[in-house]
Amino acid sequence: MSRVVIFSGGADYADPWHPFGETNAIVAEVLREEGDVTVVGTLDALAERIGDADLLVINAGGGTAPHPLDAHLAEILAGYGGPLLALHVSATLMPERAAWEARLGGRWVRDVTFHPERGPLRVRAVSASVADLAAFETVDEAYTALRVSPASEVLLVHDDADGVAHPLVWTHESDGCRAAYSALGHDAEAYASPLAPELVRRLTHWLLG
Repeated sequence: MSRVVIFSGGADYADPWHPFGETNAIVAEVLREEGDVTVVGTLDALAERIGDADLLVINAGGGTAPHPLDAHLAEILAGYGGPLLALHVSATLMPERAAWEARLGGRWVRDVTFHPERGPLRVRAVSASVADLAAFETVDEAYTALRVSPASEVLLVHDDADGVAHPLVWTHESDGCRAAYSALGHDAEAYASPLAPELVRRLTHWLLG
């Protein structure tokens, strides 16, 4: 059985936009199919648990500016070389830390990346590994103009009104460290669609090999 640690927003990384309590409860339930799941909300708790994690999941964001705790979070993550699953707003974390973008294989770029109002969202598969998921629709935030490394494998995109494809989900491997990112999962309604939880399952299976 795998040991999964979820680092949640809502305590040290609180913000007024995301219902981390409800989304973490759903993600934790999905991941209990893989093993034991512990949800932590503070950096002290993360530092205590991360050494035992077979999989680290991050569901927390950085807000509109660098966070006062970014240096501490970066220090904790620097000591972790295991599989990493980052969800939704976690792409905004640590905007001044290049190591986070390198580990994740991409990021939200302030004043460049954006999303329209949450609403119906259709995705398109650009990888055969998730071709069957292209039939799903959801209600979520359509993250647009994320910066993604050429070394990342993009799995799902959405197309804007001009027909430009914007990556939503990718995997990344560097120096033997695996990471995966899904921009989906703003709230419980997003996870009510089969798409977001199924992505958590598939990305987790890839991460754990």
